[in-house]
Amino acid sequence: MKNPDIEALNKRIRTDVLITQILSGVFAVMTVIRLVTHEPGHACKDAFIAVIALLTGLLFTDIRKSGKPFAKPVITKLRVLAIVVMCSGYVSQAVESIAAGMRSGGTNFAFRLTDPGALLIAFVGIMIGIFSEVFVYGNALQDDMDHIA
Repeated sequence: MKNPDIEALNKRIRTDVLITQILSGVFAVMTVIRLVTHEPGHACKDAFIAVIALLTGLLFTDIRKSGKPFAKPVITKLRVLAIVVMCSGYVSQAVESIAAGMRSGGTNFAFRLTDPGALLIAFVGIMIGIFSEVFVYGNALQDDMDHIA
């Protein structure tokens, strides 16, 4: 007999995977458009959003396949997602700084480690990393329960 809660969860996860795939595709196309229109800073941001959406979709797919949110592949993807998010703000800022410097003849490179936007994005990445550690603990609890049953 099928559990209706699990069926509802699988339906929601299918929807989440579809949404993240669409977002990933849209931002990948936006990346190409921004590169063609010579906006490397925005193209870098769009590329990071596409990768983050793709990783999120893969994460949901792993949860749906295994039925276990605390599985090791899910934790690995969550950690990779945390690193990508942490780096995205500063890498995008660096690309924009280099592009602006090149447009000004190589004399104006402005990169700030204390940029509020980049700091906020790095903080979100750190929070995702902490969240992944909660999943590590959940994995240990799940293994214990599997050995008991």
